[in-house]
Amino acid sequence: MTARQIGICGAALLASTLTAPALLAQGAPAAEQPQATQSGPALLVADQVYLTPDRKLVAEGNVEVLHQGTRLSAARVEYDETTERLAISGPIRIDQGDGRIIVLADSAELDRDLRTGLIEGARLVFSQQIQMSSLRLNRLEGRYTQLFKTTVTSCDVCGDGRPPLWQIRARKVVHDDVERQIYFEDAQFRIRDVPVFYLPRLRVPDPTLKRADGFLLPSIRTTTELGTGIRVPYFITLGDHRDLTLEPYLSPQTRTLGYRYRQAFVQGRISFDGAITDDDILPGKIRGYLFGEGAFNLGNDWALT
Repeated sequence: MTARQIGICGAALLASTLTAPALLAQGAPAAEQPQATQSGPALLVADQVYLTPDRKLVAEGNVEVLHQGTRLSAARVEYDETTERLAISGPIRIDQGDGRIIVLADSAELDRDLRTGLIEGARLVFSQQIQMSSLRLNRLEGRYTQLFKTTVTSCDVCGDGRPPLWQIRARKVVHDDVERQIYFEDAQFRIRDVPVFYLPRLRVPDPTLKRADGFLLPSIRTTTELGTGIRVPYFITLGDHRDLTLEPYLSPQTRTLGYRYRQAFVQGRISFDGAITDDDILPGKIRGYLFGEGAFNLGNDWALT
């Protein structure tokens, strides 16, 4: 049997086992690969495709699987018709159709819909803003992602083993892709790998969610007068057109609570920024400030600021 005939047999097997009809191509250039739509067929592209004696379909070399908007790239994919499972060898990259989340991994075992399974040596990247590294990752029903012994940070991770500037380590992390929330269990917040505080439970919105109550990404601030401290902002939605952000800032020299209120109107907007502080600059005195600004369109080319 020629390689082309094996490819045709593999296509027939894939068409009968996947949830949608399949198209198989060998060595297709990336620019010519068809784009899968939400209701389109499942697509498999690889340098080499063959059937094993026990009727397993194997694709090797620059493998790409596209199914319902999800693109999977790997070095090798093996499909077992009996168990309807995919055994995948890395390096692995999984892109969701909207580009919000990218999964990088060493190996994986997934169902034929790429919605449920186990991923080893995984790293999740949310909108190129925050990354979550884990020894093991479970995908459940295409909605929940469970990570175990996880490190979360928005800093660049050094290849020489140096810890990032800040990180959150947790025994277990669950990401809800529908609600776009991240839940932590037994979480430690660390600065340069030094534990700062411990939280048994923590919930934060993932970076792809624009408006939801919860903690925002913490940040480190260093000044000559107040030293190095940490900011942990908390965002509160007050309807569709108003919100409030509380921003505690703690360092050895200060205890400060910053705040920001915003409100949008049909013809304008207002915002107020301020803070209340008790620091070592003026010991024993509570100080604060408040700045407000607004802009309104009064019509007929009149504007009020």
